[in-house]
Amino acid sequence: MDNYGQGNIKVTYSRGYRRISVLPDGGFESYTCPDGGDACYTDSIPSWKGSSPSGGTLDASFFHFKDYVRSGLSVALLGSASGSDALAGTITPTSLLNTVPGAKYEVQFFHDSSFHAPELSRDAHVDVIWNGETVLSLAPGWQPWTYHKVAVTAKGNDKLEFHGGTYPAISFIDDVYVFLLSS
Repeated sequence: MDNYGQGNIKVTYSRGYRRISVLPDGGFESYTCPDGGDACYTDSIPSWKGSSPSGGTLDASFFHFKDYVRSGLSVALLGSASGSDALAGTITPTSLLNTVPGAKYEVQFFHDSSFHAPELSRDAHVDVIWNGETVLSLAPGWQPWTYHKVAVTAKGNDKLEFHGGTYPAISFIDDVYVFLLSS
């Protein structure tokens, strides 16, 4: 966020900084369409992977399409991208997070389940899973882009997952960060 001053006060020098997330590519911006097009999707990108349960098809995917995102051009989607099943999918970073054992972190992200009408989105849900434990469950239902956060304690080399979506209810996840709170 830029501070351009207030009234007749003008900011000329600032010691501001941007916090660094231990999570790579939380905006999924490493994904672009291979053919240079405006819209495409896949089940994995360099820093994230999506997985479907047995019998599922594209229940966790990554879209490059500006109309779906909160910011940037790419986003994660939970729920069958092809509309072929009603199974929940999971996205997770391809590498474990480089965290300090015992330190407190905060997982921050934005969620949207407003792609379909409210009655079709009533089963939309997302669980945030930290090292195999559910640390946050979003209430089922329709929701426009909304900010969420949850505090976690690191064990070192931690695993983060987002699990959810049951087509026709789908959930978009964007702008995911994991910030150190205290060590």
